[in-house]
Amino acid sequence: MSVNKTDRRESKVEFDNTYFKVYDDAIKLIKNNFGADKKRREEYKDYIRVMSSEILKIVTKLGTHIRIANSIYPQYRSELEARRLEQDKAIGLCFDLLTKYQLIMRELRVKDDKYVIEIKNIVHEINCLKSWRKSDGKRFNDLG
Repeated sequence: MSVNKTDRRESKVEFDNTYFKVYDDAIKLIKNNFGADKKRREEYKDYIRVMSSEILKIVTKLGTHIRIANSIYPQYRSELEARRLEQDKAIGLCFDLLTKYQLIMRELRVKDDKYVIEIKNIVHEINCLKSWRKSDGKRFNDLG
């Protein structure tokens, strides 16, 4: 059962809006050398460069998988499975991003409360993606 574009609720694309917050957070952290003090910035210059690159790759891939999943409107079971796979990849990348942030905070000895907003945004994104996936399961359960 399809829904007219004008009848769709805003909450259905919350995962997309939240993605941009996660992306902006990542760029801000990279620009600020992950909140490392001056001494650690010099000492861990290569580490910061490598992790910045990794973070950027992750958030870029995250957006790609969200867009791919959102572009698939399932008519057949195989399309639903392809969409779900992209959603799963996006969720996995969110967890990878959380892990990278934890590693960076540990290595650079950044206070735990420094990334509170960024972590909340990632957790919110995970929850939005899971809700979207669950909603798809209910909406498209009649596909054969």
